[in-house]
Amino acid sequence: MTTKTYTNSVIYGLLFLLLLTVVINRVVDPFWYYRDISINGFNAVKTEFHSYEDQIKPIIVKEIRPEIMIFSNSYFEIGFNPLHLGLTDNGRRRSYNFGIAAASWDKVYCNVIFALDNTNLKTVVIGIKPGPLSAVDCTMQHKNIGNIEQKTLLISFDALRGSFNTIRHQYRTPTHTIEGMLFYHRNNGSQIEQVFKFYLQRLVKSATNQTCKIPSSTDYHQWSYPKNDEDMAGLKKILELLVNRNVQVKLVTYPNHALWMESIMSCGDTIGRWHSLYQISTVVEGINKNKHLVELWDFQGTSDFLTERIKNNHVKYWQDHGHFNYEMGDVMLDVIFNNKRTQIIDSSDEFGILLTPNRVVERYYSFFEKRKEFIIQNPWFYEDLGNFIK
Repeated sequence: MTTKTYTNSVIYGLLFLLLLTVVINRVVDPFWYYRDISINGFNAVKTEFHSYEDQIKPIIVKEIRPEIMIFSNSYFEIGFNPLHLGLTDNGRRRSYNFGIAAASWDKVYCNVIFALDNTNLKTVVIGIKPGPLSAVDCTMQHKNIGNIEQKTLLISFDALRGSFNTIRHQYRTPTHTIEGMLFYHRNNGSQIEQVFKFYLQRLVKSATNQTCKIPSSTDYHQWSYPKNDEDMAGLKKILELLVNRNVQVKLVTYPNHALWMESIMSCGDTIGRWHSLYQISTVVEGINKNKHLVELWDFQGTSDFLTERIKNNHVKYWQDHGHFNYEMGDVMLDVIFNNKRTQIIDSSDEFGILLTPNRVVERYYSFFEKRKEFIIQNPWFYEDLGNFIK
């Protein structure tokens, strides 16, 4: 074999391998970018998507241009089904769950602005945690999202490794739906009691005052209006941007299991959450002066969903203290979009409150009244809490 023949053989061989890599990555589509080939047992289960969702979800948003979007951390990424009929106007509108695991307010804020720039939004659901919701410079984040090149998806080592692992791990349970919803540890409740114990004990141990103790059922402060204004500039800005484009906005506070809320209150914070909600509702009220497009929803309380007993690892609605399953999320969306409460199981406490500044004060008092009733009627609750945190 001559040197020329050998060189040509090497070059053609490399080109063939490159072409084969492109074909494999295109067909397997490990990151769910192309979304046009799905073969059971070969590539239907995208086992690698969860590792790259932060990079891939923005690209998908630019491609499919959904009209309905959910913005949050993993709480609503797991708990809210983007195909819910109330959310999608009975399936007439394209929807996508743009929740990102471990997303802070900064990332949620920038993702909303990114979607505004790249879609034609009609309705958004935004998950928030009571507290400061400041403005953020999204310049750097927007430079790094939504701009992955085709060569990265087709000939990069990450893509090849992703294709190999996707084919190899088809027996695994899917991590996401194609509409962006995360399953997380769904249907794997064998360790849920240990998970609750871990998080509750960590909360108590990390308390700065180290005076955590289970309060009596009557412990709470009389309402007082906030003395210090929290930074709500970011919330105000994105609400103005959304409303100016006639986008319907549902702000929804992340609900927590009652065991978690009780632990927070046992460490001294009984009114801080409500002060934050009052200031958030004040921003919403100001935005709604001209167009009533924004709603603020809170689901925290002692309804049967939030007080589900964590015992013998038989749990329907929760994966841990903050991650809830879409069975509960469906009821929340029923309330938010359809004012439909018929599916809610018997409970003395209302599940889902539409807040205004005045209603925050009313809800503050009713929350503690309902809490008192629940604790008196369910002595197991403090027993379980004590066993978890001792």
